[in-house]
Amino acid sequence: MEFQRMDLEKHDSNKVSEIIYEADANTFNFFFGNKKNASEKIEKLVNAGDNNLGYQQTYVVTNEGNHILGVMVYATRVRNDNIRQSKVILKNFNIIDSLKFIMIEILDGIFLSDIKEDDYYFAIVAVDEDSRGQGIGSLIIKEGIKLARKQGCKRVVLDVDFENKGALRFYEKLGFTIFNTKSISIFRWEEGVYNMEYLLND
Repeated sequence: MEFQRMDLEKHDSNKVSEIIYEADANTFNFFFGNKKNASEKIEKLVNAGDNNLGYQQTYVVTNEGNHILGVMVYATRVRNDNIRQSKVILKNFNIIDSLKFIMIEILDGIFLSDIKEDDYYFAIVAVDEDSRGQGIGSLIIKEGIKLARKQGCKRVVLDVDFENKGALRFYEKLGFTIFNTKSISIFRWEEGVYNMEYLLND
């Protein structure tokens, strides 16, 4: 297995988009109806670049046949990031789809970790459904932490949905700890995430 930066000439952007979709299928289905439709929209952003899901922000795990087994999308704090993101969305989609993606960005802003200037944020860590149980998730996290150290970051940050107890245990086993929670409660319904961090010692 090889962990490498995504290359549009070498890697299947459709497969990358499908794996990104799986990481947050409920949200993408809510806005775009189904996997096929959502994945096609995500692929436009992956191929466009210069946005939160763009290929420049993406690393992939591949096998010997160069098939995509897992995906990591990362972010660091960038000034005017929301403006840049909105420009790419508006350039690539009609007004309805643009509004849907902007709504997703607003929801992410409510729930997801507040990123500091010296943070390295794992926006997406996902493994292809047929490739799970092979240590690919652990490989992605370990290689991502190495990249964060190279960039001089002070911590790695990610988010886990409240109901995803398996992911919570997985990240805790790798050394992540909860530093905050964000949620919305309406009557008996609650939606929220654990904000988790891995501190990088010099």
